[in-house]
Amino acid sequence: MKNRKKIICLFLCTSLSFSLFSQSAENSLKESESEQLEEETKSSKGGLAEIPPAKRPKPIDKEKAEAAAAKDESDADEENNRKTIKYGIPSEIGTLLDDLIKNEDPRFTEDIYDLFQVTRTSSIKEKILKYFTKLEDPCLEDYAVEILNDPYDERNEVVKAVFQYISAVKTKEAVPAVITLIESENENYFTDAIATLGDIGGPSEAMFLAEYLDRDDLTDAQRQNLMRTCGKMHAIETWDKLVDILENDDENTFVRMYAAESLGLMQVNKSVPVLVRAYDATDPNLRQYVIKGLSNFPDVIEAKAVILQGVRDEHWKVRQESIKSVEEMKMTEAVPYLIYRASNDSEKVIKDASFTSIAKLNTQEGNDFLIKQLEDKKIGDNTKAKVVEVLLKEGHAGEKEVLELAEKTLEDDKRKTLRYAIGKELVKYYKPSFENVCCKFLQSKDATTVGIGLDLYKNGRYSQAEAYVLNIANEKKSSANKTRAQKLMKIEDEDNQDKNPAEKNTTEKNQPGDAK
Repeated sequence: MKNRKKIICLFLCTSLSFSLFSQSAENSLKESESEQLEEETKSSKGGLAEIPPAKRPKPIDKEKAEAAAAKDESDADEENNRKTIKYGIPSEIGTLLDDLIKNEDPRFTEDIYDLFQVTRTSSIKEKILKYFTKLEDPCLEDYAVEILNDPYDERNEVVKAVFQYISAVKTKEAVPAVITLIESENENYFTDAIATLGDIGGPSEAMFLAEYLDRDDLTDAQRQNLMRTCGKMHAIETWDKLVDILENDDENTFVRMYAAESLGLMQVNKSVPVLVRAYDATDPNLRQYVIKGLSNFPDVIEAKAVILQGVRDEHWKVRQESIKSVEEMKMTEAVPYLIYRASNDSEKVIKDASFTSIAKLNTQEGNDFLIKQLEDKKIGDNTKAKVVEVLLKEGHAGEKEVLELAEKTLEDDKRKTLRYAIGKELVKYYKPSFENVCCKFLQSKDATTVGIGLDLYKNGRYSQAEAYVLNIANEKKSSANKTRAQKLMKIEDEDNQDKNPAEKNTTEKNQPGDAK
């Protein structure tokens, strides 16, 4: 019996000790997690940023390279571009870089990177930064962070391009340098630094902004940019402050506008009733930004109801913002509202926005309405051109009707403006079904129409159109279209194409090197 009591006592003591140990361990773990959480949410500090190691450009995106190559006029274009990068003067290189940025052409990343390492021309550095920003290639991170550590001797345009680059490639190593530039309150850098921190920052940077927003010495412009960034970063620590600003009638209107947008960007549902109340404001600019805020809640009935009312707001800016929001939120129930606005609005910008959104939403009712615009003789050609643009861009409906309209304009020179507009849109999209129209454009007597036909042929290389392109290439009279056609058909010695053998011999004998 005594032994049994001893065993029970020992078991209870052991259990109690284990329980106390477990509780102590759990408390330690919670304290550790609490300390870690506190550490994570501490406000970031400024300072010199650590410069990332140098790196070469990313491997070339083959699909983008092929798409860019398809836009070349001739097989020699790629090699000529490489020579321009290597030997060209700044204006030549700058023009080429503009084209490469526009076309997202990645074929020359290595050449352009090597140029960046040796160029001393600031305008070229700026454009190269924009080129790699478009490609989101982090190969210039080391340079960019070094500039932000000490930007004061660099041209403002280059520093601005550096901020945009850092934002695009998400260089988190730059955070201390960006915060330092915010704290310096230098007007040249403040706005871009705030925007960049919103793109690359996390919870610690959000805490920094929350603390910074409490300052009384900020200008209205600084507060606007700061608030928008708080919203973009979901800095909910600033929510109460932003609500106070929005609801304060004595506050600067533009500051209130950005507060409304930021409350929406935070995407917390408690913002919705605040924004719904704010829509009753008499200032249309504030109502516009309330709509911006509400557009972040596509699944909230109250938000959608206000945006629908915004489509029929008295002020065109509010209508425009509401139509944009309807499109982004995929609110197909808004199509009847949009059809009415497209048919009756007094502002062209609203009509155009309505056509764009109707096509984007892709409903039977909306598509039928758009096609009817092409077929109705009472509808003006400017409206038809806009409808062609949106139908071809979305590609849901109306292709047959667009091609039929294009052929009608080819028969009527009084409708050249519409013909050019339709051709310009057709050139953007390659489709086998465009072959017949391409042939008809190439047979036109109008030079601009033929030029569009050559663009269509370049995209599609339609077999039925080759004969017409060849005819243009062999025309006796020199022209821009003839030169283009010769390039497309890879006809060499184009300067001598129209000369007979005797004329060619005379030309060859009179070359400067042959003179004695």
